[in-house]
Amino acid sequence: MKPQRDIIQVTLSDMHSGSNYALFLDRDWSGRNGMTHYATALQKKIQAHKNKFCDIIKSARRNAKVILVHNGDAIDGDHHNSADVCTTNELEQADIHIEIMEDIKKRIGWQRGDELYYTRGTGLHVKKWEDYIADRTNSVFSGAFGAWERLELKINGRLFIWSHHGAAAGYGASEGNALRNKLKSFQEMRVKYGGEMPSVIFFGHVHQPIYAVHAYHQNLEYKEIRGIITPSWQRKTAFAWQVATLAPSVIGGVYVKVLQDGIIDVPKFIVDDEIW
Repeated sequence: MKPQRDIIQVTLSDMHSGSNYALFLDRDWSGRNGMTHYATALQKKIQAHKNKFCDIIKSARRNAKVILVHNGDAIDGDHHNSADVCTTNELEQADIHIEIMEDIKKRIGWQRGDELYYTRGTGLHVKKWEDYIADRTNSVFSGAFGAWERLELKINGRLFIWSHHGAAAGYGASEGNALRNKLKSFQEMRVKYGGEMPSVIFFGHVHQPIYAVHAYHQNLEYKEIRGIITPSWQRKTAFAWQVATLAPSVIGGVYVKVLQDGIIDVPKFIVDDEIW
C-alpha cells in the first residue's frame, strides 16, 4: 500500500460559467457567432477573489496532495430565456468553464497525483455538459460518465460525500437547522439500510455557505457527521434578488485538511461577502 499523505480537500460549486454575474475569464472573449464579452467591474472583483482563493490554497497545500471537487452547476446554461449570459451556446459556456478551471489548477500549483472530480448539478442549467467538462479537464470519471451523481471518496480512511442538492442554509434563528436535520436523516438511513457512515457531507445549490455538525452515538460511543454547504461564484441574479433580497452574495469556496492519520481539521471558508 502507498503511504498516506496529508490531503487538502478543496470544494467549489455553482460556478455558473457563462453568466454575466459569475466568475469569468481574465481576457476578452469572442464566441463562434460573433458574440463578445469583456469582464465587467463585478466580474473583475470576483476574479480578484478567485486569485486570492488560489493563493491561500497553494500556501496551505505545501507538500500535501490536493483533491479538488466541483460540486455541480459548472455552467449557467440556456434557461428561462435568460438575458443574463454572455452566450446561450452551452458548448461555449463549457469551454469558458474549462479555461477557468485550468487557470485555478495552475494557480494552486497542480501536481502529478492531484485529483479533480465533478458532480452533476441542476439539469435545467447543465444538462449533461459536466460530462464533457470532466473529460476535457482530465477528471476522475464515474464509470463511463464524467460527472458523478453522488460522489463518495475515502480520504485517509474517512468517508467524504458530495451531492449538489441537499439542504437549505436557513437564516437567522433557523440557520443550520435544515442541514443538521439532513445529516441526521442520512445517518438514520445508513443505520436502516446499511453502509459506512460518512465523516463529512458537502452540498451546494443554494449559494449560502454554512457549517453544521450532527452528533450521534453507537453504544455510547459518540461520533459526528459534519455538513458543509458551499458558497457560489455567482452574484445574485434577477431571480435570486426576488427570493433572497436581504441576503448577501457570498462568493468563494472551502477547503478541509485531512491529516495522514485521518484527523479532519475544521473547514476553512474563503469568501467575499461584499459583492452585492
